[in-house]
Amino acid sequence: MSHIQEIELPDGTVITARVGTPESYGGDDQDVGFLDVARSKVEDLGELITGVGSSVLRAARAAGPDEAAVTFGVEITAKEGLAMAVLARGEAKASLEVTLTWQFDKQRARDAAAADRHLPGGAEPLTGIHARGGARPPTSNFEPRDDPATHD
Repeated sequence: MSHIQEIELPDGTVITARVGTPESYGGDDQDVGFLDVARSKVEDLGELITGVGSSVLRAARAAGPDEAAVTFGVEITAKEGLAMAVLARGEAKASLEVTLTWQFDKQRARDAAAADRHLPGGAEPLTGIHARGGARPPTSNFEPRDDPATHD
C-alpha cells in the first residue's frame, strides 16, 4: 500500500513523493522510523548526482568535445527499513530524471574574453570599447599650433 507524503530535503525544499509502506504483520505494527530514515538518506541523492556528474565531466574534458550531456534515472527505494537513492535502469520506472549539460565552447569563449580583459602590464585592448563596456571617450594628443602660413 502506498500514499502521498511530503518530505523535507536537507536544504529545506519540500517535495511530494509516493511512499510505499510494507504489508503489516498484523495487530498494531507500525513503521515508525521510515520518514526519518528517508529524510536522512535523501542526502545520498546529492552525492549520487555529484558522483555521476564528476565522472562524466572528467571523461568529457579528456575527450575535448564542445558539449557533453548525461541523462539518467534515479529511483528512491525503501527496503527493510533503509531508504536509498540508486541509479535506475533505463527500462525501470524512475521517479526522478536528471540531465546534466556542460557547454565547453561557451566556457572557452568566456575564458578568452576574460583573458583579453586582463592584458599584461595593465594594457587596454586595441579597440574603441573598454573591457568593462561602454565607448572610450575620444582623446587626442594633437595641439593646434599657430601656422604663420595661414595668417594674412
